[in-house]
Amino acid sequence: MTNPRTVRLPNGLDLTYYSIPPGEELALKTRSVQETALVLVAGQLTAALPGGDDTVVRTDPFVAPATGWHMPPGTHTVVTAGPRGAEAVEVHSPAAEPSGPSDVTAITAPAREVRGTGSWERHVTTLLQPPRTSALLLGETLALDGRWSTFPPHRHQHSNPPDETALQEAFAFRTRPSTGFGVLLTYDQDIRDARTTVLTDTSLATVPHGYHTIAGAAGHDLYYLWAAHGDDTHLALHTDPDHAWLLDT
Repeated sequence: MTNPRTVRLPNGLDLTYYSIPPGEELALKTRSVQETALVLVAGQLTAALPGGDDTVVRTDPFVAPATGWHMPPGTHTVVTAGPRGAEAVEVHSPAAEPSGPSDVTAITAPAREVRGTGSWERHVTTLLQPPRTSALLLGETLALDGRWSTFPPHRHQHSNPPDETALQEAFAFRTRPSTGFGVLLTYDQDIRDARTTVLTDTSLATVPHGYHTIAGAAGHDLYYLWAAHGDDTHLALHTDPDHAWLLDT
């Protein structure tokens, strides 16, 4: 395995980015209080499942739909990279309740949803959410040609449904071309106090709390996988009041 990298959040959510050489195996196993998702970013993977091998292929996350597998608590499998290897993201999320073994199921992407407009238009695909999962929310976003995304700045920090839900979030990024970059801004009250994270190809990042927003470099495309988990099992965003007027444009 080529330098797997992991980010972890205080609530138990973690995300690992793998570059898997051709023919190499990756063992996936969940505990009784944990569920797992493996999303193929690019390449080819074959999973050894009780009903037979399942092979998935993805040429490029910017043009091809997401694919992979969801593993409920108490399940395990082994995946093998194809002849050109594979790039994949593994997500572990605490399950709401202990559970016995169940079936590993394929992740298939629905149609992408267009959100925002103009310089903050992006394409979002929600891959997994309750009730299919115990408590994991998982999806992908494409922000093309230097656009903003996760915009206007919003948070999901406090449990106050239906207005806001408490979820922590982790991200894995790709850029096109790979020399590109983006910026993640996070802040608790005022954008002037924002913390800045530079995003390069295959970067990982987390947002445990606060408002956040993402921008891609001009002329570059930004892809990211996002995973969220928390006290609530659905996503309700609280937009920064200074920028909420954009939702009416």
